[in-house]
Amino acid sequence: MRMPRFGLRTAQAIVLALAVSCGEASDIGVPSRDETFDDGWKAFRAQVVESSARPGVFIVEGDIAIHGEEALRKYYNDFMARTSQPLTISQRPVGGGMFVDDVWTDAAKHSLTYCISDAFGTQKSLVITAMATAAESWSRRVGVTIRHIPSEDGMCAQEPPDFNLNVTFDVKPSPQAEEHEYLAAAFFPSAARHEAILNISPNAFTTSSGGRTLEGILRHELGHVLGFRHEHMWAEPIGSCSDDIEAEDTGAPGLEDDGRLLVGGYDTASVMFYPQCRPPGSVGGYAQTETDYRAAISLYGLAPSLIVSAVTPL
Repeated sequence: MRMPRFGLRTAQAIVLALAVSCGEASDIGVPSRDETFDDGWKAFRAQVVESSARPGVFIVEGDIAIHGEEALRKYYNDFMARTSQPLTISQRPVGGGMFVDDVWTDAAKHSLTYCISDAFGTQKSLVITAMATAAESWSRRVGVTIRHIPSEDGMCAQEPPDFNLNVTFDVKPSPQAEEHEYLAAAFFPSAARHEAILNISPNAFTTSSGGRTLEGILRHELGHVLGFRHEHMWAEPIGSCSDDIEAEDTGAPGLEDDGRLLVGGYDTASVMFYPQCRPPGSVGGYAQTETDYRAAISLYGLAPSLIVSAVTPL
């Protein structure tokens, strides 16, 4: 979840203008797919936000941290070639030009744990409550378990190369130099342990427009943790949204889009849709919709408490 500010409109215009529908370079000078990707990458790279506190860490989609130039290039290629739709799933390369959905395995989905840094100070109790409520908002319907381990909080402040391996991810305050760059920033399931951090900016404690309370923001960020991307990546920029969102969040599918549609239609009320990007007159806060839940359940299954076992009498 990013704070409203001028987005990467220049990169968006160049990337969309370079897109071609099919084929290779023609005799009349239509750019090849490689040239299109290369020029689009240059425009994207020139505009992408690099953390002022952590050189080499790039913030994409407003709230996803990418570590290193190589990973950023892979992210860009992944986005351009393999985007999909509601709930839109992040994908990761597995070699040989193949991609798989970036989601938690069956073995891991019920053991997602986190610590909360003591560095939140007097606001830590707010984080504890909001994280628990946001996590429960997913796990009460979907077959995932996201659990706070309070006994590990004292080890949550470790910095690279040391990390607390007793939990899946850390919940920490944003680095001071990044406090005005986003409201919160998360990660996808395939992130390395040292990248698995959910950062929360001080501004997240005071934001309430569009239903973006701290709990709502964390519902959205935990959606990223579960592998979901932004839904407004399919929307045409409208109103203030034109300046608020990143280039990679808008426009048409990628050149080789596999169009994976999990369930239902396009959902502008999705928890993964920035409120300011919704069409005029749209309703909805910052919470999961039925479409969100159905899509998540199609990936992770039902919450165990909703699974009823029927035993046939002998």
